[in-house]
Amino acid sequence: MHRPRFGLIARIAWLVLAIEALAFGALTAVYLDRSRTLMERRIETQLQRVGRMLQEENLPLNAVSTPALMSDLIGLGYQGGFVLGGSGRVIVASDPLLLGKKADEVPGFDPSWLNASVRSGFEAFFAPERLTAVLHVRGPESSAPLYTVVLTFDTAELRAATREVIAWGAALSLAFLLFTSFAIVFVAHRLITRRVQHTLRALKQIEDGALEMRISITATDELGDLQQGINSMTEKLAATIAEQKQAQARIRQLAFYDQLTGLPNRVAILEYLREVLSNDGGSHGALLLFDLDDFKTLNETLGHEAGDELLREVAERLRDGLGGEAQVARVGGDEFLVVLTGLGEDEAEARGRVEALFERLRTLLVQPCRIGHAQLRTTASCGVALFHGARVGLDELLKRAELAMYHAKASGRNRLCFFDEEMARAVRHRAELERDLEQAIEAGQFVLYYQLQVRGPHQAVGAEALIRWPHPERGMISPAEFIPLAEETGLIVPLGRWVLETACRQLVSWASTPETAQLTLSVNVSARQIYQPDFVDQVLEVVEKSGADPRRLKLELTESTLASDIAGVIEKMRLLKQKGIGFALDDFGTGYSSLTYLKRLPLDELKIDQSFVRDVLTDSNDAAIARTIVALAHSLGLEVIAEGVETPEQWKFLAELGCPAYQGYYFARPVPIERFEETLRGFLLVQREIGLPTDSGR
Repeated sequence: MHRPRFGLIARIAWLVLAIEALAFGALTAVYLDRSRTLMERRIETQLQRVGRMLQEENLPLNAVSTPALMSDLIGLGYQGGFVLGGSGRVIVASDPLLLGKKADEVPGFDPSWLNASVRSGFEAFFAPERLTAVLHVRGPESSAPLYTVVLTFDTAELRAATREVIAWGAALSLAFLLFTSFAIVFVAHRLITRRVQHTLRALKQIEDGALEMRISITATDELGDLQQGINSMTEKLAATIAEQKQAQARIRQLAFYDQLTGLPNRVAILEYLREVLSNDGGSHGALLLFDLDDFKTLNETLGHEAGDELLREVAERLRDGLGGEAQVARVGGDEFLVVLTGLGEDEAEARGRVEALFERLRTLLVQPCRIGHAQLRTTASCGVALFHGARVGLDELLKRAELAMYHAKASGRNRLCFFDEEMARAVRHRAELERDLEQAIEAGQFVLYYQLQVRGPHQAVGAEALIRWPHPERGMISPAEFIPLAEETGLIVPLGRWVLETACRQLVSWASTPETAQLTLSVNVSARQIYQPDFVDQVLEVVEKSGADPRRLKLELTESTLASDIAGVIEKMRLLKQKGIGFALDDFGTGYSSLTYLKRLPLDELKIDQSFVRDVLTDSNDAAIARTIVALAHSLGLEVIAEGVETPEQWKFLAELGCPAYQGYYFARPVPIERFEETLRGFLLVQREIGLPTDSGR
């Protein structure tokens, strides 16, 4: 059960009524008492006058027996009276039956009347319904009363007068009470309640979010102070909420938008894509992953500020090209993700619309843009993964788009590639190969093959150690398949150390025979290996532990190995060369800046790449390159060896160019150590027969 709720004005009204009711009660009591006292005093005055008249004999004693006269003199209804003489008997009475009776025989007589202390005048004894007045009449020199006059009056008129006074007083007081209550309530409403209601309405609007609301202050009293406090609180609250909104907007900006380009970031686009996948509308969608081509090169050549400016320009072009057709986000580095929806139920139609969109975007991207003082053209490779509802999970969809993008890169860049199951199979194969590669290193499944290096047609001068992987289930796996994987995963580091250790042990074995003691052994070194901070220590540790002659060891580097920290590589080469270890530059002529750093490298040998040797007889450009490399090596005082020599015609042509050393199938294939040593013995036998030295070294 709910208690009744009184408003402020009602409470004020009730409070005023309660206070005035108490005041009215107190006032009435006081007024009644005062009225009664005044009336009693008036009656006592009348009685005193009558007493003096009787005392002075201006009024005869027998007037007591005259009711009308006594009523007129006192102003009250006369009930009766009597006079006691000195003998104590009634000598005059309004009731004749009382004449001659003793005082104690008079009905209602009070003996205390005779003991009255009043020397003259009446003494009044008020009872609820009557008034008894006693007068002692004394002589001039007598102390004892000569007569005692007892008068009894009806107080009905007195009570009626009192009630009338009370009624009028109550009426006037009630009227005053109502008037003052109304006046107080009216004033309270004008001065307090209306302002409170105005304040409450303002607070309600503030509660509903109208923080711009301010209460108009019309007085400087306590309520005005309260209203001012509410205004101040509202201003502070509005400022706090504004700051919170700004902070939330900033947090959202940081959480869901890329700070460089202003595009949504990875978190935002994936949340959007998750929502798209959950709302299967029966139509195809597409996830397009763009990756800028050669962006790393631009960053390295023009600097990161130029790269950032290019990213902003690309983002703007993608945004303009897509319009409201799709959502685009920068998901990291130089990668942008586009989500297309509503491509239709037919997959072929969806593919066609994606291809049309890509052509439009590609046209925009290849437009030249000025970055600083440079005018650049950029291209992007794009991988596409189509989806139809939530049949494919989010993570899998991203993997598919990424695989397709890498395939587009590998297929020539600046093109579009759709994901297909062949890519998935290739990924699974790569994952299996990576797992098998790790197990193969632990199980020692790798072997070294050796390919003979000769000077002239018959003199064996060394060999190149080539790693092979005879897989227990798949058979021989090509180095072209597992070496790049080992490079990407970092497994090339332990694998390369194993090759170096095995090669050094083989050098020790050859050193025990005079005919093979001077052979050199070339070992390929990857970029991952040489960029290891302790690469020099690793090589020297292997050489020292094996006991191999460092002068017989030759480390082969590729031009790609030197692409990054060439100064660091040169320093490491210098330290190893001081210990006697030699260096060859493999695949020379296939890189970008060979001549730039060739003179700085502490090399011993250049190797002509087999790509130039293969068509040296039919391609004038390859022949010119081979001739240039041979001449360059001679001018720099370096040895030179040609790889991939497969025919006698190639050998003769290279020999005519001045190339003294060769390696290729024409002389010997890469084979295990047992077969290699058989081939080596054949070469050594020919050397002895024709009188060539067998300890020529390198």
